Order: sequence, then C-alpha cells, then structure tokens
Amino acid sequence: MHKLLRDDNGFEICAANADNTASAELKMTEPRGLRGPQVDYSKWKRFVDGRQVNLGHLDKNIVDSWTRCMAMSIDPAPRSCWDFTPMSELEPFTSTLRRICKDVEKTAYEAIRGKGLLMTYTNAKGRVGRTCGDLEILREADRLNFGPGANWAEESVGTNAIGTTLVTGLPMQVFGEEHFCRSHHSWSCTAAPIFGPQGNIWGCFDISGPKTSDHSKSLELVLQATRALEQRLCRLYCSELEGQLGSLFSSMFNSVMTGILSLDKSGNILSANSAAEVLLGNPWGTLQGRRAEEFFDYEEFLSKAKKSSKREPIVMRCRINPDLYVRALYIFSPTGTHLDTIVSICEKQSAHQFAVPARKALNEPSQSEKSPKGFEHILHASSAMRQAIRQAAMASRTPSTVILYGESGTGKELFARGIHQAGPRSGNPFVAVNCGAFSEELVQSELFGYCGGSFTGAAKKGRLGKFQLADKGVLFLDEISEMPFSQQVNLLRALEERAVVPVGGTTPQPVDVKIIAATNKDLSGLVEQGFFREDLFYRLNVVGVTLPPLRDRGTDIVLLAEYHLDRLCTEFGIPCEGMLTEVSDVLMSYNWPGNVRELVNCIEYAVNNLSGVQLKAEHLPPYLIEKTTNQVMSHRPALSSGFQLKKREEDAIREALNFHEGNISKTAKALGIGRNTLYSKMERHHIHV
Repeated sequence: MHKLLRDDNGFEICAANADNTASAELKMTEPRGLRGPQVDYSKWKRFVDGRQVNLGHLDKNIVDSWTRCMAMSIDPAPRSCWDFTPMSELEPFTSTLRRICKDVEKTAYEAIRGKGLLMTYTNAKGRVGRTCGDLEILREADRLNFGPGANWAEESVGTNAIGTTLVTGLPMQVFGEEHFCRSHHSWSCTAAPIFGPQGNIWGCFDISGPKTSDHSKSLELVLQATRALEQRLCRLYCSELEGQLGSLFSSMFNSVMTGILSLDKSGNILSANSAAEVLLGNPWGTLQGRRAEEFFDYEEFLSKAKKSSKREPIVMRCRINPDLYVRALYIFSPTGTHLDTIVSICEKQSAHQFAVPARKALNEPSQSEKSPKGFEHILHASSAMRQAIRQAAMASRTPSTVILYGESGTGKELFARGIHQAGPRSGNPFVAVNCGAFSEELVQSELFGYCGGSFTGAAKKGRLGKFQLADKGVLFLDEISEMPFSQQVNLLRALEERAVVPVGGTTPQPVDVKIIAATNKDLSGLVEQGFFREDLFYRLNVVGVTLPPLRDRGTDIVLLAEYHLDRLCTEFGIPCEGMLTEVSDVLMSYNWPGNVRELVNCIEYAVNNLSGVQLKAEHLPPYLIEKTTNQVMSHRPALSSGFQLKKREEDAIREALNFHEGNISKTAKALGIGRNTLYSKMERHHIHV
C-alpha cells in the first residue's frame, strides 16, 4: 500500500509503513450489483448551461447538490483542486486519525487491493487528511490534486461523494457524469460520514477510483469502515475523558486546604493529598502504605463505627498532633459493601483579629503568622491571600505543574518565584518567559533553542532555549493564554515528552523543569472558543492557584500602602511620619482594578506630591479622589474639618487651572478627568476662567 503526501511544491507518493497492527473485523455482505451513472453527458451539459432538462430519474440528493453548485457559481469546466491548506493546520484531526485508522485501513486495503481504488479520509470541512491505495491509482489522483490538504467540499470542487456526504450527513455514491465538474466525470466515488461521540460529523471516509474500476463492494466497505472508525473514536474520546477527569480529580484532591486520606478495609493508607502530608508532618509521597493507627486512634473509630447506625463522619483523635481536627467516614457500595474509609484532617479553627501593624514592624510578623519559606516577601494579613500562599507552598514541594490564575497586577510572578524558592529546586535556575512577547515565528527558537546556521541571522554556535536554561529548575510561562495557537502543540509535546528538539535539530534533548504557568484570562472559556488547545489546558491545569484581587483583601490595602509609603520615602530621602485616616478611607473605598500595581503607582504619585511629614488625601492622584468621593461621603457624613472632599476638589481644580493658565484640555488631562466632567465640576464650584 502507498500513500499520497503533501510537500511545499506538490505531492509525493511513498510506501506506507507496514506494522503488526491486527486487522479490524469488517463484516462484509454480498456485493450489490454495480450501477452506472444515472445521467449522461448531454443532460449534464444542458443543466450546467442553464437549459431545461428532465432529471426526475436522478437521485434527489444529486439534483439538490447540482442546484447548490449553480447557486455558488461553481465552474463546471475541467479543472483540478487548487484550494490547499498547510497540513499543520489540520492538527489535531490528523493526529487523532493516525490513532484510530490503522487496523481499519489495513483491512479495507486488503478488500480493494488491485481493484484500481484508493481510500481517503477528510475532516468535517472536507479537507483531506490522508490518501492511500495502490501506486497507479495514486498517480492518477495526483493529477487531480486529490491529496492531503486539498479542499474536497462542494464549494471547492462541486458535487462529489465527500462534499455531498458532509452536506447531507448521509452515505453517498457519485458516479461519472453525476459529478458537477467535468474533470471528475471519469471517476466514481463512495463516501460516508464519520460521526463523533457527541453526534456531530467528525470526518468522512471515501473510496474512489476511475469509473471503470471495480466499485461493487465500495458501499458496504465504506459503511463498515466508518462504523469501525466511529467505535475507535468513541473509545479514544472515553479514554481521554477518563484521563481529563483523573487530572481534574487530582487537581481538586491536591488543591483543597483540607487533608484527605483514603484507607482500605485493613486501615492501610491508599492515597493522601498534599495537605494531609503537610498537616501530619511527612515528606511528599511517604504516607501511602502506612497504617492509620500510627497517626490516629483508629481502633476507637472502628468500634464507634460498628455501633453507629448512621453513616455519618466520626471524630478521631490525632496522636501526633492533638490540635488537628480529624473525622473519618465509611464509604459503601450501592449494595451496602464496605469499600474503604475517607479521613479528613484540618486545623482547629479560631477567630483571628488582624490589625494593621506599625510601619516599623511590617517585616516582623509574629511567629504564629509567619509566611511559609519562599513567600516571606509577600505582605499580607487577609485570609484570602493566606490561603493562596498556603496552597502554592504545598504545590512547591512536588514536580507537578502549577497554573496561577489572577487579574493583572495581583502578583503572579511573585508567587512563581515563591514556589521556586520554597521547593527543592530553589538552588537551580528560575527562568521567566512572557508568552505574549514573541512573534509566532520566534516562539520555537526562544523556547527550544536553535542549532547554528538553522536560519538567517542565527548565531554560528546556536543558542539554548528557555527550557534548557531552566533545566533542573523552574520555567515560568507568564501570559500563557497569549501563546500562538499554532505553536501550542509544540509546547504540549515538550511537556508530555520532557524533551525538546531545537530548531534545525533532529535529536530530542531531555529537560527536567517544573512548569509554572500564569494567566489573567479564563482558559476554559478560550478552549470553548477554539483559541486554546484543550489537551494543553488539561496538561497545565494540574494544580490551580487563584490569587485574590486587591479589592477582596480587606485591610491588606492599607497594609500595603503603609509599607510602600515607608519604602519609597526611604528610597527618595523624603521625611514622612505616616498617613492620615482620611487616606485610608479613600484607599479602602476604591475598587483597584489595577490591583497592587495600581496601588503602588498611586502611593509613588502621592510621595512625589507630598508636602509636610504626613500623607494626606490631597496628595493622592485626583482620579482616586474623584472616584471615591461619593463612597466616602456616603459612609462618613461627619468628616473632620481637615478632610473636606468638596473643598479639596475645588482647590485642586483651581490650582490646575492656574498652572495651565486656564487651558481646559490640559487641566482635564492633568486631573485625569474628561473635559465635560471638568466643566460640570467648575459650574458646581462656581469656578470661572
């Protein structure tokens, strides 16, 4: 058997690689009588010329197809297909096809061997993904450009079995002059749709050849082959779904803040998540196989469980740490058989009051509230941020991939560096890559490196890629959602194989990196829209950590503001004794769409605008005052005389107008508001230019 391949300049024919794949069992019925075309050349010619012709004896689906072709102004004159797409754009269809077609193709070929026929697979849009058969017939197909990448939909080449099958969703046979285009009248073809597991058309399988070839078994063979392909496609889908669910469960299992253990009937630990290992003080991966009584009063639990008629969790005492709250629950099958036991572990909860510390003590948290190793540089007091840090710290101990979700400015790179410093790779490189900073052409060379002389401008000795530079360490892929779609498959391959092939090279080079990805977009939504590969999403989304936006961090806003006020004043040599309560009111009333980055910029603006030794609301950016006036006024009806927002606003407008000599445009721009807004405020404050 031979196959037709597409290269840059045309097609080439090569022998298909033989393998030991067992043949699929295709149950063939007795061959039907071979029919010829239901229409002759003269009737076809009258139709394409727009003249009256009786087509009552012609299959209605063929007539409908001809009508569609006329409406689309398809040229019926002799021609070959010239609409091609690069084979790289047919992924993942072609990769899936390779996984499901081998045994079916082998059996089908044995049935058509020596009959002057070929087999063709297309995707749901009629793009040819694979063509194979006897050598001589492939050479004839080559003259029609009937090969990989070609568009065999009706709108490209008129009525044909493939294109018409994809329109109707029905098996089709198109013989000789039933084709709309004259160049195909010497061929006959039989095709059937391949339906995916969700009921949509996934592709098409076709057997074609000159109309003088033996087509007597084509229809039965096509129907049997498509059913076999559908079964394999369904099995593959279920297998991948099982893997995705396993990955999702693993992600959920390891991302919760509660320790979870699974015990067998004998009390042996079957599995444990990261939180359980941390709470029980055990290194990663060392709990599995150990006995529950090493850690808990397990015999007492068994005694209580046997006496209890209710299937409810039972509290157990933890022997190694009595401060842990432990509950165990029997899991039963639908028939009532005891399967295993699930144990949950968490710290006993107590109320905490977090006060904003004095500026001098910001870097000296109490022993009980110290951040995990590697995360000391992340200033916080809120429970939301504490939970995110704890989850990231647990994920740092393993080689598992971590993806950081968070709005722009929430500190995703700080978290990535914290995971690096907290884990066993801290002594090895941390390499950060902004996936949105490279053009599509440069992604491969930047990530995987290149060999010397592999392209114009390449260094003679080549260059290492980011994966190789991060070997044994951590590779941080920031803005992963901006990775060009066409390059995502190359990243997926590197992650799956743990090896990279430099541009211009042929030998895979193993790399050992922990991947941390980050995004401020909804990746699952991008997957649904077709902008991000689903398989890459599940490969990255092993442990997901969501960073809270600044507006959800409560008094962290003031805590961060005081810290950066002290830092900037020290760096700039500006004396400052702190900020007034009025500043806290404004900061706490604002929504902070730019998160911590925006807060730091606002404080730096205020420091540059500082007069005196205390930071006042009037020193903050005008847009901040503008957007928080209503909130602050509504929550503080009796503001002190030192903070009268309306008066401060009026003074700011007058000063800006004086500075810009009454120029409205420049004044509005300086205040961060629109011209119309400025006119409105001037009228309200009775300001005249």
